Amino acid sequence: MAKKEDVLKFRESGPRTSLEEIGVKKEGNENLYAEILRSPEYILGEFDQDGYILPNQVSIDSLPVVDDEHFLPRKKFKIYLISRFGIIGVKKYFDRNTFRFVNELKAYLRLLGKNINIPSIMDVDFDYLSITFSFINGPTVRESLYNIGAVIIDHDVEARPELYTYPDENRWLIQTEDKSASLYRVVDAQFVENIFQQVTKIHNCDIYINDVKYGNVIIEKSSKEPYFIDFETSRDLSIFGPYIRKIMKDHETKSFGNLFPH
Repeated sequence: MAKKEDVLKFRESGPRTSLEEIGVKKEGNENLYAEILRSPEYILGEFDQDGYILPNQVSIDSLPVVDDEHFLPRKKFKIYLISRFGIIGVKKYFDRNTFRFVNELKAYLRLLGKNINIPSIMDVDFDYLSITFSFINGPTVRESLYNIGAVIIDHDVEARPELYTYPDENRWLIQTEDKSASLYRVVDAQFVENIFQQVTKIHNCDIYINDVKYGNVIIEKSSKEPYFIDFETSRDLSIFGPYIRKIMKDHETKSFGNLFPH
């Protein structure tokens, strides 16, 4: 296992997001705002299964939020929106799943510092198996498609009992089927080209992403660049020979091509 200082070596890299940028206002909340700025970790809210945030004591005006009644618990790991001295992060607890924790860390150690669009790691806890990533401000491609009516989110699936009989992988097909026609209403050709440049860079580090979906690609708000998240199920291709590595990389590139035709 890598040392903590090795993991945090690139903690200042990549975009940084402030409280103001997610719509947490100082006016009328001066004492709480000052407390958040002083805190090495302040939980601002919890993410649900569809990426909506249930706020904790604060009003978040610039991100999609949900109330208690409509909060859909995550099926795997709990994820929190946090502040570290006023800089926004995403804290992911791996719930004693050491394999997923180590797998994600290993992927990031391979990718960080390689000019690849991924969050930086702000903190890591080897005792409680958590990683805090820098928050990338912007919607996922899935969220953007949903906003134009093109994707069924998990809230919608849960509300339709007839879909319960579908295995998860088939629900995913329902969620993505024939949606690429709407893709160019939310991204442009340059974004799609950048997707494939980033995939190539990741593959050049011998990482197989292994989680190809619209919900794991963020459209960064300022640059409109694609950012990749969630490497907990990624594969280390360096253990395979060149022929197998090429087959797997080609397969994943084709999978991205199905979602992002160009």
